[in-house]
Amino acid sequence: IAATFLTDVLKRWINQGRPEGAPFSDPGMPSSHSLVSFFAAVSWMSTVGTHAGNVGRALLLGSAMTVAALRVACGYHTFAQITVGAIIGSVLGKGWSVLGSALHVSNPNATFVFAWTAYLFGSALFISKKMKSWITHEKAL
Repeated sequence: IAATFLTDVLKRWINQGRPEGAPFSDPGMPSSHSLVSFFAAVSWMSTVGTHAGNVGRALLLGSAMTVAALRVACGYHTFAQITVGAIIGSVLGKGWSVLGSALHVSNPNATFVFAWTAYLFGSALFISKKMKSWITHEKAL
């Protein structure tokens, strides 16, 4: 969830437009879909480790790559925009897993409470922010 807010900040800071003909007017660098997909894939790959096997890891990575490729195929992003999103998402996903593992070893109960609190608070913040944006957008139509 923090990654999506970081993406919004980066998009405003970099302010690179989307490809010609894209149906969205907000900046496209980095791709938030690519960032979140790779964050999820890498963090899950790090969390499940060898238990998922090569096929499981390939499916996770392949799913993230498919999401990113479709963003280009649909004309929503450039290859550079999905690549930057994939790199940032992968680094953040690995960092999140390393942090979670370190916290879990030291205090599993606190890690559980922290993770769920962060998730619920972040989800509520994300939903309220996006709903406001969606409602404003719908009124403009």
